[in-house]
Amino acid sequence: MNFDFLKEPEVQLLFSLFNENAKYLFVVGGAVRNEIAGFPITDIDLSTPAKPDEITNILGSAQIEFSDKGKKFGTICANINGKTFEITSFRKDMYGKSRFPKVEFIKNRRIDAWRRDFTMNAIYVNQNMEIFDQFNGANDIKNGVVRFIGNASKSISNDPLRILRYFRFCSQYFYENFDEDTFNLCMREFSKTFVLSRKKFATELEKIQCGKGKNIILDKWEKSGILKAIQNFTKEENVK
Repeated sequence: MNFDFLKEPEVQLLFSLFNENAKYLFVVGGAVRNEIAGFPITDIDLSTPAKPDEITNILGSAQIEFSDKGKKFGTICANINGKTFEITSFRKDMYGKSRFPKVEFIKNRRIDAWRRDFTMNAIYVNQNMEIFDQFNGANDIKNGVVRFIGNASKSISNDPLRILRYFRFCSQYFYENFDEDTFNLCMREFSKTFVLSRKKFATELEKIQCGKGKNIILDKWEKSGILKAIQNFTKEENVK
């Protein structure tokens, strides 16, 4: 693994700025996952122990444009040379009745990793190409398995969107080697996804239907009655 995205000038600039301010910075999520899996990289997301105000101060001092619309959840979007980079503070998520958690900003990367959905999305890489993979997500990627972090049922209850994300990753990348227990759990709990906005639901459904493994997913959905339930849900009026 070369992690060539670390050499991009915009990424190098961000590392340099955060280093100058004595703040760590890691690339995490899709870029790392896709590099290990050998898939194209479309987005580069970063994570840091710096709090949101510290992130905006660092970017502002360097005259880098940014958006702080996601500041409540610790996410600041930096815009450099026409490219957007999400930089998110380490945080601990505390769920109640909503799928949107209360957050506590923290300094510990290992605790931050626990809030993520799947092991393959919780792999951190620093500027020196050191890999931090406490859940062995790289092995899951190599084995073609989408595995939840911690208790899968609890993860789904916290945020039902993770069911659709599970099927999306299965459809797009890992459709040859399902973990039957996890797959069946997401099938049984699928009705929980109908609390999502139809716009959010439709976005994820489109990604599932664009995956190479879509026919496998859709066939199982049809046999179980899920496909009919989806059709009824998406036909309803007043799409949000």
